[in-house]
Amino acid sequence: MNTYIMALGSNMGDSLGILQSAFKRLGEENVYILKASSFYRTKPWGKTDQPDFINAAALVAWEGTAEELMTLFLKIEKEFGRKRDIHWGPRSLDLDLIYSDCVRSETDFLRLPHPYFWERPFVLVPLEEILPDFVYDHETIHHRIESLDGYKDLVKLDKEGKEMSK
Repeated sequence: MNTYIMALGSNMGDSLGILQSAFKRLGEENVYILKASSFYRTKPWGKTDQPDFINAAALVAWEGTAEELMTLFLKIEKEFGRKRDIHWGPRSLDLDLIYSDCVRSETDFLRLPHPYFWERPFVLVPLEEILPDFVYDHETIHHRIESLDGYKDLVKLDKEGKEMSK
């Protein structure tokens, strides 16, 4: 069984409820959630003229291949109404494979590590919460987030979606 880091996001509808339901749905498919971050309200990245996102990260274990896991993610996204009309546009559910210590992939279907994960605070801040000692390319996650000024536009939420006091 391999472990993977995944990122989850939504900015359409009841995003918090969608992400909570997505965690449950993943469990129904034998994706074992080993650690999950809090939820964070984040600014959009790439295409910025859209609503804020709710994001999270998780460390998961999976018996099959990375490609099978990504196929499952796409199936679950579709179940939650995901449409791929606009690149980096609004989405009901986004499930991404981000990283694995054991698996690398450079195919048209799956690139692992995810090519942009080290540039995206909305991935890195939740990831730091669950894996504070994570290092990539000889750089600590905390240093990377600080170099991106990545803490400024993220707000940690409680289980009901309310902002947590700083």
